[in-house]
Parts: sequence; structure tokens; C-alpha cells
Amino acid sequence: MPATTFDPRNSEWEGIPIDKWEASKWKQWKPKYPASDEQAKLEREYLRIKYAVQQANTALNLDRVKVKLKLTSPKTIGLQGTFPCRPGDVGKHGSPNKQYTISCGFTANDAGVKMAVLKARELDLSLITKQFQWTPELLGKQAQKIDQVDNYKYTKLISELIQDYEREFWKTHEQDRRGIKTWESHYMRHLKKLPQDVTMSAQALEEALEKTKPNTSSRFFLVWQLKKFCDFCGIDDLKTIYAYATPNPLPTIRKIPSDEEIVQGYFTIGMPLSAYTSKDNITLPEQWQWAYGMLATYGLRPHELFAVDLEAFIDLRNTFHLVNLNPSLTGGTKTGERSCGIPPLHPHWVELFKLKNIRLPYNEGKLSNKTAKLYIRFRNNDLGFRPYDLRHAYAIRGHRLRVPIKTMADYLGHTVQEHTKTYQRWMNEDTNLEIYKEVVIHRQGTSKEAMKERINELEAETLALKAENATLKQLLIQHQLGELLS
Repeated sequence: MPATTFDPRNSEWEGIPIDKWEASKWKQWKPKYPASDEQAKLEREYLRIKYAVQQANTALNLDRVKVKLKLTSPKTIGLQGTFPCRPGDVGKHGSPNKQYTISCGFTANDAGVKMAVLKARELDLSLITKQFQWTPELLGKQAQKIDQVDNYKYTKLISELIQDYEREFWKTHEQDRRGIKTWESHYMRHLKKLPQDVTMSAQALEEALEKTKPNTSSRFFLVWQLKKFCDFCGIDDLKTIYAYATPNPLPTIRKIPSDEEIVQGYFTIGMPLSAYTSKDNITLPEQWQWAYGMLATYGLRPHELFAVDLEAFIDLRNTFHLVNLNPSLTGGTKTGERSCGIPPLHPHWVELFKLKNIRLPYNEGKLSNKTAKLYIRFRNNDLGFRPYDLRHAYAIRGHRLRVPIKTMADYLGHTVQEHTKTYQRWMNEDTNLEIYKEVVIHRQGTSKEAMKERINELEAETLALKAENATLKQLLIQHQLGELLS
């Protein structure tokens, strides 16, 4: 086989593959083969350089240099380590770093080993000082591919890229109210922070990120969306985004109103606001009260108030006062139709809040405007809580009444996981203590009284059964005597 095409890595001797041979014993590989045997000579040289690479890596390891040498072929030495992701690349689980083997063109000989060691130390220093950059030398052939992608993408304005992104979005989403809300609130809400009339650049990304504060939900979700957007565009400057990355902050603790506060709020929200414009008072106080009562009694999301099937609700056959939602009234609800009717956990609130006397608030415009007016009314009346807090109160009320978690999740229209994650966090120390008193202490007290009463009932039933048994025996004896005499 010609020396130019011979690959010593495929060799073996006495049944042992060359890569299984201890490299430090390279002199003992085929020792009896004559010096004129070119293949044996190449094989021993391969093992010798392999051993030299091992020794170099041992020295680098002692100096805590994380970039190592790797014999990528019998003729070349590369560098292996964990580096910031190449342009257009993403690490495992979205990590900004990834392991690469870089080919720097070092020849597999003694001089090549020395040059590779120097380069390994240089790259390690650039990583430590955060000065590492992917140069055309390090990228090699990939640099040409990236240049082609960048030249294509970077000629488009950001507004044009967003239009392309939106077209891709609608390939996997329906253009209904839910889809439109998702695009506006989870995508466009963040992308509009980018300057629209320029091409994409690290500066454009930084300009958007600077509009948010560190350790806020706004920064967290902006970083999340920009990662997705850059991935779609084939843009490589994720380093800028990761520099602004922030952990998802915990939500602020809400004050969930008690049942007493909710009842008081019903009367408060009905008070007219004379200090405000007549436009705000177009909706009558009774209409605000009805909307408030529905949210409080059934734990509805604010926009679901306008999806209630009112005819089914006031139907005389609806003896349990269940509420059913009709998503077609609002172009869809957040999670579609409920799998069951929603019951009032405090049935007496239906009468207290006069809910069967329908007084839907007068509202014009889009559903988002209707919902926003509810929040404004709550704030103007200084209730101390928001419409969504009534939903949280409904969820906690279910725990206090010992409704199973799966059942409560069905009533609220989400999964058990979402119910546990989102709603149980609002149960503060006082709420937990109250539940303990109701579920444990109260149950123990009532169970003792109930046990005594049940024992008395069983004793009375036993005496009655004994008397009945004695009577039946007498009748049986009389019947048997009658048959004998006849």
C-alpha cells in the first residue's frame, strides 16, 4: 500500500489493534520488523506522536489548562475544549458553550506538538479573560458558510425579519383570538423593543435589552424571545444576549382577599364615582356588581366573563347554578371549553350577589378593552386587589372545602401541575392555619360527636332488630303448630 494512502490507525499486530496498544511502549510495536518496512515505521511514529500528545496533555492538566491536544489524524493535531458556541450554533439545553475540536493545521510531529501546546495555552487565556472570539482561522471552512448566511440575513431590516418570523408563527398556530393574543403578548410585545428600521446587529440587540431592568420578568422573557428570534434568523450573536441573561424572578406575593373582604368588595364596587368622567359611569353600578359577583363566585378569568352561556345559566333546570362557557362568544378562551360546568363553592353567593338577574357590563370594543375596564374599575374603587385575585381566592376556597385537586383544576380550566404550581403559592401562613383548623381540628371535634350519635343510633337499631326477630320467631312457631294440628 502506498505510504500516501496508508492509515496506521487501521493496523494491528498479533491480534491487537494499534489504538489498543499502550502508546508509551511505541518502541515495542513490531520490534523485529526491519527498518526498511515503511508501514511498521509509520505505525511506530504514529504511536510515538500519540504518546507525545498524552505527555503534553498531562503537563497542561497540571497547569489547569482546559484546552487539550487531540491527534485528529496520523498527520494532524487539533485542539479540543469547551468554547462559546460558534455563530449559528446552540449548546446542549440552550447552553452558550459547547465542546469543539478545532483544527489549526498543526502537523503531527515534534514541532507541531510544541506549536499546539502554545496555541492551547493562548486559547485558554482568552477564555479565562473572556476575550475569546471565533476568528476565520479558528472557524476554518465554516467561516465561508457563515459569511454567506450573514450576508443574506443582514441585508434585511429587523422589521422584515419580524414579518418573516410572523409568517413562520402562523404555520403552527390558528389565527383565532387565542393565536392573535399569543403572538401579541408573547412575541411582538418583546420584538417591538428592537429598532425596526435597521439591520440586525449586536448593537440592535443591546438597544432592546437595555430597555429592561435586570432581575425582572421583562428582561427574562425578552432574552428568551430574542434567543428564539435569532435562532430563526440564523444570527450568531448570542453572546450579547447571554451577557444580559437574568434568572426568572419569583412573582411578587399577592394579598388574596378573604371571603369577608370579597363580600365587602361587592358593595364597594357598586359605589358611583362622581369624581370621574361620565364615560366611566356609562356602566351602571349594578352591572359592575354583577361582573364582580360572577368573578368571585366562579373563579373566572376576567375575559371569560364575556363567554358565559347566560341562557344556560338562568335556565330553571340549572338547579346547581353551574356556569358553562361558550368560547365562540369571545373567539376562544385561554384553555378552550371546560370539561365540566363550574359550580359556586359558596352557593349562597348566587342569591347574595343576585347573579341570576343578568346585568352584563356595558362595554364596547375589543375583548381586551372590555377586560381592561374591569381592572380600571377595581383600581378606581380602591378595592385593594385585582380581578384575577378573585380567581386565586376561589382556588384557595376549594382547598379549604377539601375539594380534590384534580376536580379544582377542572373547575379552573387548567392542568393539575399548573394548579399546584400557580395557586398553592398564594396560600400564606394564615390561610394554611385556617385550612388546618377546618380540616383537622374541626373534623376531629365533630367526628367525636358524630361517633357518639352514631353509636346511639346503632344501639337503637339493634334493639329494634332484636324485638323484630322475637316477633318473627313467635309467628313461625304458631305457623308450625297450625300445620301439625291440621
